[in-house]
Amino acid sequence: MVSIEWDILLLQIITFVIALPLIWMWLLRPLVNRLKEREKFIKESVDKIENERKEIERLKEEHFKGIKELEQRSKETLSAAVSEGERVKQQMIEDAKKEGAKMVEEAKKEIELEKNKAIEDVKDKIAELSILTAEKIIKKKISKKQHLEIIKNYSKEIGKGIN
Repeated sequence: MVSIEWDILLLQIITFVIALPLIWMWLLRPLVNRLKEREKFIKESVDKIENERKEIERLKEEHFKGIKELEQRSKETLSAAVSEGERVKQQMIEDAKKEGAKMVEEAKKEIELEKNKAIEDVKDKIAELSILTAEKIIKKKISKKQHLEIIKNYSKEIGKGIN
């Protein structure tokens, strides 16, 4: 039959009771602590990665938003530049028309002055010829036929002077 040896059993229980705290202190506690540290490190790493992913997503959104704003500003600037170009073009056309009209007006005035000067020159020439004719008529006593011939000659000279 199987017999229990009480003294060996008691010794084994005492050894187990003494060994259990020692095993716990030297083997299991450091192992549990290392596992807890490892778990904490992994959890922190996962949290850090998640935070970095969120930050990257936020920066990506800001980047795309900034690009859209830049595109909008570029379009607005381009539109403003085109509008300003059109305005300047119209202003230049108007200025050119005004300058052209001014030049035409000045040319008309100059032509009018030249015309008046030419008329005055013709009048002076006619007066001069008339005086010369009168002097010749007075100096000479001539017949009616000669008188008419002198007038014709001077009329021809006047006609030549005008042309």
